[in-house]
Amino acid sequence: MFKTQTNVKLQDTDAAGILFFSNHFRIAHTAYEDFMQSIGCGLDNIIRESNYLLPIVHAEADYKGTLCLGDKFSISLKAEIGQTSFALSCCFTDTQGNIAAEIRTIHVSVDKSTGAKIPLPEEVRRGLQSIC
Repeated sequence: MFKTQTNVKLQDTDAAGILFFSNHFRIAHTAYEDFMQSIGCGLDNIIRESNYLLPIVHAEADYKGTLCLGDKFSISLKAEIGQTSFALSCCFTDTQGNIAAEIRTIHVSVDKSTGAKIPLPEEVRRGLQSIC
């Protein structure tokens, strides 16, 4: 499992000081970017130098609790790996261990020039296996 921590910032909240629903996706994507960098598959490198891309083709969220301005929380990532795609589950947990949100995204490996699905690159597969 990949795990990181952050806190709710003012720009992430609604008028009531609660983490705004759509910002969960942005925060989850930042954790994904950090994970990919940690396994040597930084998205900047993939976009600039590889022959593949990993676009998100589906995203969903379940909100189970609130996180408010200043609250610290952890974000953990787990993966399910297919032949040409992977699902990434992102769990937001408050400091008491309560799950505040669960985000799930599905990413597909595609050829950069044609957009056709291709098998997951081996370096991505190896990295994802570390969080299965």
